[in-house]
Amino acid sequence: MLAEIIDHRKDGSAVSADDAFFVHKTSGRRSHRRTTKGWWLCVRWRDGSTSWEALKDLKESNPLEVAEYAVANKLVHEAAFGWWVPFTIKKRDRIINAVKARVLKKSYMFGVYVPSTVQEALELDKQNGNTLWADAIRKEMKTVSIAFDIKEPGASPPIGYQKIPCHMVFVVKMDGTRKARFVGSGFVCDPPKSITYASVVSRDSVRIAFVLAALNDLDIQSCDVEGAYLQAKSREKLHTICGPEFGPEFEGRTAVIVRALYGTKSAGFSWRSECAQVLRDHLHFESSKADPDVWFRPAVKANGDRYYEYILVYTDDILCLSVKAKEVLQELAGYYKLKNDTIEPPKIYLGGNISKWTDPIDGTESWAMSADKYIESSLCNCEMWLKEHDRPSLKKVKSVFPSGHRPELDVTSELDDDEASYYMSIIGVLRWAMELNRIDEAVKGLILCERACRSKIESQSTD
Repeated sequence: MLAEIIDHRKDGSAVSADDAFFVHKTSGRRSHRRTTKGWWLCVRWRDGSTSWEALKDLKESNPLEVAEYAVANKLVHEAAFGWWVPFTIKKRDRIINAVKARVLKKSYMFGVYVPSTVQEALELDKQNGNTLWADAIRKEMKTVSIAFDIKEPGASPPIGYQKIPCHMVFVVKMDGTRKARFVGSGFVCDPPKSITYASVVSRDSVRIAFVLAALNDLDIQSCDVEGAYLQAKSREKLHTICGPEFGPEFEGRTAVIVRALYGTKSAGFSWRSECAQVLRDHLHFESSKADPDVWFRPAVKANGDRYYEYILVYTDDILCLSVKAKEVLQELAGYYKLKNDTIEPPKIYLGGNISKWTDPIDGTESWAMSADKYIESSLCNCEMWLKEHDRPSLKKVKSVFPSGHRPELDVTSELDDDEASYYMSIIGVLRWAMELNRIDEAVKGLILCERACRSKIESQSTD
């Protein structure tokens, strides 16, 4: 797959910029010459290799990348680019603007409607006959309470502290769990950019780690750090006014933010720096140059074999690879409180099912990642949405569109804003399933992505 275009060249057969137009003999109209002859682009591929490819081929396979490269390198005046690049850029902008124009009156995550306020969340619980959102709010406020130094009634904030509003954000996790997060409106602040960036381990590093564990016969254990950001001190001087989430006894009081509160611009950096310091200075791990969120240290097996222990950090999700993986994470637990005080083999990581697989031939064990539970949960949520909107239930189909489908003749109605929002959330579900391991659905997913801008009722029914 194409990573980037890094260079260009042309030979003597290329049409010059001065000869980019011709005049029709009958009408006298001036038109572009439609040619790509004589132009070559140097491409860097995902595997790191490079090659020179003809413009005529890349224009068909990657028109947008080529068009953006032409604009960035001021090649639009050339005959080989001028006749099609402006049109391609305008088409890109039209598609983006069309998507933005769809006001997302309702928001969905993994097919589940997400509330925007505490009152709406509690109302949803009443409608659904459960307490999923209420439980999430209660759990979050209990966890986040350590981030605030609540002053006495009528007390003024410290000098030099900036006031920011706070609110509750609701999300649905990849496994369908409801989660509430009390966050600060960090956009009103302007801290230095040097304290606002925080990286996470890449999915490729996770997959490689599972391979290393199988090859070196290492155990894998996982844990979650409870209130990870809140483990670090705030690097900004901020305060807020307590809302109803704090309870009637604290509502209206001034609260100084003393920990790295979610939503503030420096929170991610503060937690990553805190975690990195513990791993480096106390547990004596070293950060990998290839992926700074993969940490390793030398170790020795009982038989004298030397190997490396690894810790992978994805915000608050920790994976450990070692012969004594549980003991390593217990070292980390000496510095941070773990969720439910639990250290266990990974069952779900980044939305995918994690399990051990035994080769039926030689009995060797390895780790496997699948999207089974993720897809099962997504299908369940989709069925609920279809039922609520009086739509037919899901059915198996052999292709995205029925045989003989002609999109240019499709006159079915377009989805309204609510339905379009849900359609795009389903596309996001499909794309994440493809990331996990369902690469076999890539073509179908890309076809459906093309319809996201102006999706119609028929295309939604094929999901």
